[in-house]
Amino acid sequence: MDYANPEVFARYAVNRPGQIEAIRQPLYDYQTYAAAGQTSLTFFAVPNGQSSKTLSDTNMETAGSLPNPKRFLVLGISVQMFPGTVLPSAAAATNGIDSFVNDVWEVFSATSYLELFIGSKSYIQAPVNAFPSTTRLQGFAGMSDSTTAGATGFQRTSYAAAAGVPFQMQPPIMLEPTQNFKVTINYPTAVAITNDARIGVHLHGVLYRNSQ
Repeated sequence: MDYANPEVFARYAVNRPGQIEAIRQPLYDYQTYAAAGQTSLTFFAVPNGQSSKTLSDTNMETAGSLPNPKRFLVLGISVQMFPGTVLPSAAAATNGIDSFVNDVWEVFSATSYLELFIGSKSYIQAPVNAFPSTTRLQGFAGMSDSTTAGATGFQRTSYAAAAGVPFQMQPPIMLEPTQNFKVTINYPTAVAITNDARIGVHLHGVLYRNSQ
């Protein structure tokens, strides 16, 4: 490539007045899943900088919509969950499945559903387990015990995450600037888990914005 060519300069410059650029950038929003459970969780309603939210929680700039003139083409959706159980867990072998694994199962059970609502109508309604995480540790398990007679040093480590084929929008959906939207996760009754967890929704896609 001739990097001195003016056409190359114009194509890749970050300052291009009056032009639009498209970047692969997810919209994401995280919040606490209370151990006592709840019947509904609403995402993308609180922007960065409000209610103690930072960029580690969300990259929304305004509540429930994109600021003008930004647009976002939704190509897929995933749900991330991080249980509050500390690993490894100290428990007797007879206690059965670890709370870490059980909490993931409870949150992604078929009794829950996710809804994408844009404007005045719903565009997606499907069980939460249809939106597996796209990034995670691979599942593993391990256990150990003390060799000292009568000791109660048993520990085990187990990990789980929702897995499966990533959910893809067919066809994609464009979120227009200032158009209200939200994602909710809903349960017929509150589903309790062991400890408060962190749960988030990622909208995977392309962000369109003015070039600088």
